[in-house]
Parts: sequence; C-alpha cells; structure tokens
Amino acid sequence: MSFWQSQPVNRVASPVQREKMTYINDQIRASKVIIIDDSWANLGTFPRDVALSMAQSQWMDLVQMSYNPKEFISTAKICDYGKYMYDKQKDQKEKKKSQKMKGMKELSFRYTIGENDLNLKIKKAKELLGEWYSLRFVVKLRGREKIYSDKAYEKMKRIEQELVSESRTQGIKTEPNWYSMALMSKGNK
Repeated sequence: MSFWQSQPVNRVASPVQREKMTYINDQIRASKVIIIDDSWANLGTFPRDVALSMAQSQWMDLVQMSYNPKEFISTAKICDYGKYMYDKQKDQKEKKKSQKMKGMKELSFRYTIGENDLNLKIKKAKELLGEWYSLRFVVKLRGREKIYSDKAYEKMKRIEQELVSESRTQGIKTEPNWYSMALMSKGNK
C-alpha cells in the first residue's frame, strides 16, 4: 500500500481493537513523531508533517509502532506498509506454532482397574505429557464403591509417584464421589 492509499480511521473501534490497529501516514495523530528507518536506526524526533514528507520523499509509508498519550508522541517506522503487515502476520503465525502448552486431557478409570490397564494409562499419560498436554486423572466412585475409597486413593498415589519425573502436580483432590489430580508437563522433551 503506497502513501496515497491509506486506510480509513475506524472511529467506532473499542479500546482493545484500537490497540491492535496499525495507523499509517495521515492516520497518525501525534504532533511529534520519533522516526525509525528500515534498519531500526533512530533518525530523531520530528513534527508530524515533516515525518510524512520524509516518508513520501522515499516513496514509503510512515507506520506507527507505538504511541505515548501522555506526551502525545508517536514512534513510527519508515517502511513499505504491505511488507510490514506481511512480516507481522508471519511472526504471529510463528508464535502460534511455537506455543508449547496444549489443552487439558482427562484420563478416567475405576478403582477396580487391573494392573496392566493401569500401566497402559500411565504409559499414555507419559506420551501426552511429552506432547505438552496437561492431564487430569479422575477416579469416580459410585454407590457402595465409596467404601473402597482407600483403594482408589492408593492407585492415584501410585500414578503420582510414577509420573513425578515427567510432570508437576498440585496433589490429589478429594471429593465425596471421586478423586482427581492435575498434572502439568515439565518440558523434558
């Protein structure tokens, strides 16, 4: 987008939307502008009109990077607006890809679970923790099963001890009808 094809100012934007907006050229309302060139070198502080004419003389756009409302000074970069937006979107995609933590997964079982089945649950939990998921183990007790709550607690304690090297835990939470435990990955990938 060139100097003469500037975006219209959205006057009905919420404060959150206004923060995310990128102001260019005539949309910059600050009286003084600190100018930065393409190589991020500070060129100095100029009045807005002089800064606009500097950008126009280079056939570039004046893109606002930050704004200080107390001093009414804006920091702007002289660059090609299209290239700037492309790079910004590319960086956002990279940040989104590099986010490590994923969602929460829940693994539930009964207190009567067999030894091999419990080992499979622990193996699956180790895989999920390796993929940066948070886990929640749940043991539900129905009706007369509440009598055997000590067995359910022992199984949760065993899971906690086996996964202590791969995860952080907040302990076992006790409710009237179930036990739960949240596990977060330590990041040993």
